[in-house]
Amino acid sequence: MNNNWWGRPRNLSNIIENRKISWLELFSDLVYVVIIHGFVENLTEHFNLYGVISFWVLFLFFFNTWMNMVLYFDLHGEASLRNTIFALLQIVAIGITATFTTQFFEGHYTGFILAYTVNQLIYMYLYLQTMIFDPLHATTTRPYLISYSIAEVFFVGSIFVGNINIQRAIILACLLVFLSTITLENKNFNKEFNIRKMKFEVTSAIMERFGLFTMIVLGESLAGIIEFFMEHKSGVMSYLEFIIVFMSVIGMWFVYYTLMDEREIQAKSYLPISIFRGLHRFLIACLVLESFLVLSILEENEKIYFYLFILVTVAILIDMIVMTGWNIFNTDPIKKNDFIWSIGAILMIVLSGLLPIYVGMLIIDIVLIATGIRAWILQI
Repeated sequence: MNNNWWGRPRNLSNIIENRKISWLELFSDLVYVVIIHGFVENLTEHFNLYGVISFWVLFLFFFNTWMNMVLYFDLHGEASLRNTIFALLQIVAIGITATFTTQFFEGHYTGFILAYTVNQLIYMYLYLQTMIFDPLHATTTRPYLISYSIAEVFFVGSIFVGNINIQRAIILACLLVFLSTITLENKNFNKEFNIRKMKFEVTSAIMERFGLFTMIVLGESLAGIIEFFMEHKSGVMSYLEFIIVFMSVIGMWFVYYTLMDEREIQAKSYLPISIFRGLHRFLIACLVLESFLVLSILEENEKIYFYLFILVTVAILIDMIVMTGWNIFNTDPIKKNDFIWSIGAILMIVLSGLLPIYVGMLIIDIVLIATGIRAWILQI
């Protein structure tokens, strides 16, 4: 605890070993429950190419905010009044931004741009303060703030562009700047971390935050399934369909947490760490798409949703193979036999597309749960 009543950001060199996530961090994640639900609802209303693109753009905007605050908590978080107030302000700001999700899907961007800008300015100010209190941190923070500031000018300026396609191009370009800035700064991070003799790692606290976000998305899947079943249950077959679809969520939960639990992510430089975070971002986005697809399978019972579900599930498994098997950031990568098993599981899931929807879903359930059980047995 700081000696003064207001507090200051924690110095980057003041590393808290085995840091546990705080109640404030847990509370800040709750707003994303509603945001994820909004994504699924809007995809249902706008299931077309533009709707899917809008989902990816919005998800990356919101996840960028979440990741920036996660890194701030991990590197600079302090049990102070200052930290608490700004964290709560950011929760309110991102919550207000979320109210413009539907308008974004409909092609109206002004409200979202203004709300998101306020949200960004909060954590940009927080990072500016870290540089003021810790001048050495300017090595990485100053380029970050300059890049974000320039992109923000264009982001807000897009409101005044008359051509909607040009506006969309500017919004997309700004998003790419927001997403890539930290990764492109890898040499600066290498320099600063080496001077401070810091490890290049994804800390256990950040891994726990990733796990909690994943739990939020899986919870949205379960909530959608249960809500649908409460309104449409009609006989034994509906119960069987409910169980089969419900088990697909359990299977994905089993695979994710057995493979990612207690995983140590360390590297010799900053770039692999940034790549790992990007892979995790892709995985969570795919899980949100699965929430939408699972519900669509129940509601529409059409093959197109089943095929897309298979495609997204395969993408998730490939992503997890890379995250757990790539030795550039894994201290204990999965073994050759694990890789062979995963490839076999993917082939089984692809072939399930030849079967009727719920028979294929049952096969996928069995494959996912078997994969989770195998990983669990190997762990113990």
